[in-house]
Amino acid sequence: MNVGSLKLRLLLGASAFLLCAMVIAAIALSFLFERHVKTWIDNELSSHIDQLIAGIDRDIDGKLIVKTAPADPRFSRPLSGFYWQAVFEGTGNVIRSRSLWDATIAIPPPTSIDDHGHHHRVAGPSGQTLYVLEKRVELPVRLGRERVRIAAAVDEADVDKAVRAFAASLTPFLLLLGALLAGAAWVQVLLGLKPLTSIRNRIATIRSGQAQRLGKDFPEEVQPLTREIDTLLDARDRQIANARARAADLAHGLNTPIQVLIGGIAKLKSRGETAIAADLEAATETMQRHVERQLAKARLQSNGGHTSALARTAIDRVVNVVRKTPDGIRLAWSVDVADGLRVAIHPEDLAEAVGGLVENAARHARTCVAISAGRRDGVILIYIADDGPGIPEDLQTEALARGSRMDETRPGSGLGLAIVADIADAWGGSIGFEREEDMFIAVLQLKSAAAA
Repeated sequence: MNVGSLKLRLLLGASAFLLCAMVIAAIALSFLFERHVKTWIDNELSSHIDQLIAGIDRDIDGKLIVKTAPADPRFSRPLSGFYWQAVFEGTGNVIRSRSLWDATIAIPPPTSIDDHGHHHRVAGPSGQTLYVLEKRVELPVRLGRERVRIAAAVDEADVDKAVRAFAASLTPFLLLLGALLAGAAWVQVLLGLKPLTSIRNRIATIRSGQAQRLGKDFPEEVQPLTREIDTLLDARDRQIANARARAADLAHGLNTPIQVLIGGIAKLKSRGETAIAADLEAATETMQRHVERQLAKARLQSNGGHTSALARTAIDRVVNVVRKTPDGIRLAWSVDVADGLRVAIHPEDLAEAVGGLVENAARHARTCVAISAGRRDGVILIYIADDGPGIPEDLQTEALARGSRMDETRPGSGLGLAIVADIADAWGGSIGFEREEDMFIAVLQLKSAAAA
């Protein structure tokens, strides 16, 4: 796929969106997990603080102590990362968990009594950052209504570690989900662009002559495009038909005065005015050549590219006419053409091209004309062979030129082979000449409709 590929653009767009979505999802889920962890920790720390408050009592000396501490063994293990501390404001006495060892939690100065607690981030006994929940409460009357600040703390590194572990566990699932979504996007793009591939293939069949229109069997979203293409093809066909009709009308319109001139020339010759007749004949032939040439060019320029013709049909049509002419009736004819050979050319143009070559062969053949055709490497080769003298190799290029006549003793404009060459060139083909033993062969090469 190149840079300008619509498929590539859609896939890159989908990939970029998926990447952004996965990154956002990873960040959002990690954030939500962190909040969930901190909420769980808050609940746990609050539970420990409530246990500490409930465990405050006086000893036998009347001193306030934490008689019943939380049973969590982490509070008993030195520097475990779980700590609690109680500060009695009246006496300044500090009671702390065994896990703090000899350190204290340096919580900020008190603000107000709040059973909901306050959050702090302070330095721990090992220099780590502690996440602290603190409550400042007033003890009941039996305990002298003394105010106490109780704090429970956890190493914030444990929270971060839990979030990182969650992210590490989440990553493979996100990658798997991303791969599945990327695969789904790929399938969606392929299915979404499949109608365009169908349109391309259908257009190829139209160009090769195997179909005439795209049709309506396409998804609703692309039908406006196919309708416009079919409408364009309709307009193109109308233009071609009109152009051919105008060319035919022009030919008929010019043929009458030319025939009148030819008749007048014949009368002048019969009266012995040969000099004037020769001048008029030369002028008439020149005019006729130009008219035929321009009409042929006009018709070729009107050809559409979405047509085809059966080689056997065109050849049979031409042979059936030429073999009945004075030149053809004296010859033996042979036609060897398969029925399924389809040529990428308008049927009328194929008939004219083959007709020009067959007429030329019949004009110069001694006893026979043989016509054959076959497909080779995506092209159709039509062979017109005769046992006449042929065209010398050094004059073959000249024979295809405008107005060239190899035999001045025979009537004609000298445009037959030139028009055939123009037709072949207009349809991407060519004309060549070969000699095989005593046969001279004209080879008309045209594109196969199946490979066009």
